[in-house]
Amino acid sequence: MLLVTQEDLMKKILLLAAVIFVAASCAAVPDQEISSEETMSSEEVEVYGEQPRGNIPPDNTPGGSSMLLNDLEFSESEISGIIFMREEEKLARDVYLQLADLWGMNIFTNIAGSEDTHMGAVLSLIEMAGQEDPARAKGNGEFLDQDLQALYDSLVVRGGESLVEALLVGAAIEEIDILDLQQYLAETDNSSITAVYQNLLNGSINHLNAFVRIYERRTGEEYQPQYLTEEVFQALLSGSSSRGGGGARQDRSAQPAGKGKAQ
Repeated sequence: MLLVTQEDLMKKILLLAAVIFVAASCAAVPDQEISSEETMSSEEVEVYGEQPRGNIPPDNTPGGSSMLLNDLEFSESEISGIIFMREEEKLARDVYLQLADLWGMNIFTNIAGSEDTHMGAVLSLIEMAGQEDPARAKGNGEFLDQDLQALYDSLVVRGGESLVEALLVGAAIEEIDILDLQQYLAETDNSSITAVYQNLLNGSINHLNAFVRIYERRTGEEYQPQYLTEEVFQALLSGSSSRGGGGARQDRSAQPAGKGKAQ
């Protein structure tokens, strides 16, 4: 039987406090609405926060932080999930940094900063679980998970084709992130993990909304979801659904190559 020392317990409690703080920070900045009178230049410099539009609460964790104290242990599947999400959030950040350098558009820089916060939230879970960080010693665009490596490479190439394609890449990343987070949320009842994943999900919905709005204003065309079903896409952006039941689109032949764990 594995004995947990008082020192180990205190360390986990301190890490848990960090998880609560970082998860809350993912939802701290309210989303900024774009009015129809705003010009494209002001739209491009808008800072998109993590509070989702609509009626989605920033944290759906029942019982708040007191309940989180009961969830200091993680199953093998939960550990696999947080390790994967650490790298998937890194993928989002690294792609956005690359596209920001390429196109000089502030939406990529601003959302990359949010993804860095997301990475920190998941890292707190990894440390609480006593696991090694898969992103440690990995440079920008480098991943331990080879599926994510291939996805990163393909998205950077696609995003370099045009600014419109870059905006579509941003939206695709957020759709993939939403599907994976919904899947992992449905598979866990650990409230520490739920607190982080729910706030990351809220942020991804908000980011998707931002990319969609700028894409539609740039092109004059209605955005078509790339991985989500049309029904779920509309529900998420209207704020009526945030957990579970995302579902991928049925016609995969029209999808861009590569995705995360949302199969």
